[in-house]
Amino acid sequence: MLDGKVAIITGGGTGIGAAIARLFARKGAHVVITSELAAEAMAPVVEAIRADGGSASAMSCDIMDRAAIAALVEGVERDHGRIDILIQSAGVCFAGPIETMEPRKIDLTFGVNVIGAISMIQAALPAMKRAGGGAIVNISSGAAVLGVNEMAVYAASKAAIAHFTRTLAPELRRTNIRINAIGPGSVRTQMLGFTGDELTEEQRAGMVRREARSISPYGNAMMEPDDIAELALFLASDAARALHGSFVLADQGISSAMLPPASQ
Repeated sequence: MLDGKVAIITGGGTGIGAAIARLFARKGAHVVITSELAAEAMAPVVEAIRADGGSASAMSCDIMDRAAIAALVEGVERDHGRIDILIQSAGVCFAGPIETMEPRKIDLTFGVNVIGAISMIQAALPAMKRAGGGAIVNISSGAAVLGVNEMAVYAASKAAIAHFTRTLAPELRRTNIRINAIGPGSVRTQMLGFTGDELTEEQRAGMVRREARSISPYGNAMMEPDDIAELALFLASDAARALHGSFVLADQGISSAMLPPASQ
């Protein structure tokens, strides 16, 4: 499905990004996973992919550093000859009352989730054009459309990248580059406990329990990273050639259950 393709996956060392990297490699792509972590910290994902017969490499990159992003893109195109797919899974999330949220957390949330994602696209577009086109998939969030208590900053950042995706799509219409976004609901990843060492293990466990209670009324279990990876694979493949600027909400039906029954 992705034979001969080269994919950059930001946030590829853990969670959804790592699941996407593993799946894309199984489907024939060479995956370049990147995060702010040192390459050694991403080695377990790379080694697992190679052990499974796939092709992968890792490059450290601070997504808030435009020079680092430019070096990443240049290095990938130099080493692998092309860039066909960009998956934007890097993200941070802080929860808490807006009145007391530290400015650095607000800046970091928008710096990574919005500015970093936009900067990555700016850098990758020329290489993707030289490759004859490709696909960009941004990992947004269900919080972009459904309010979540004490997560206003995170939700706003994810709504921003979702709308950026929609409005950028027509600009790319003559480049053979498609851009779409996914809005995951509750996925069992490290981010479910949110970002920040200030949380105790008890607080993290409580957050997980609350998320579990809010899972889909359709009886679905909490989603796993692999569930989102399958959707990302579809959007990155030629099977989704008709989709441009779409926001695919994958929240286990939680938002649909907010609607009154049809009989009312």
